[in-house]
Amino acid sequence: MKEIALTGTASRIFGDVLGQLLKHGLSVNAFVDEPEKIMLDDSRLTVSHLDVTDETKSREAFAGYDTAVLVYNDDLRDARTNELTLKTFTRTVHAAREAGVKRVIVVGSENSEAFFVTDLRRLDDIDWLFVSNVGPYAKRVRKEIEKPSRHNCVYEA
Repeated sequence: MKEIALTGTASRIFGDVLGQLLKHGLSVNAFVDEPEKIMLDDSRLTVSHLDVTDETKSREAFAGYDTAVLVYNDDLRDARTNELTLKTFTRTVHAAREAGVKRVIVVGSENSEAFFVTDLRRLDDIDWLFVSNVGPYAKRVRKEIEKPSRHNCVYEA
């Protein structure tokens, strides 16, 4: 099975998505800012450091992946993470696209949905999907990965 690029900050949401992907046999390269916070021992998991503020390094990291899952923390009181998201989200999506990623799945708070979808709607040459972290979101991400690419994806609530 293909390997998935998963990036984000260590959080409950990141852990839920990562756990769901591994549970169902997918191989994952977790690109994170603090690799020491990922304490799983699984032969299908590679943990790599990624400084998402560097678009060139992000593009290099995403090279060779068909699918990138970008997970964002749902704690809107976390000023550090929110600032990082605001500064890097668009650059991260563009780095993935320029690296040849065919599908980007963004997981984030329903309170941040408009922010993410506004930028994603501008993309017409890559499949994208926003998944709100309400309900069985980790399972939804895994099921979306298993679907064939839909090119020119439309927004789904």
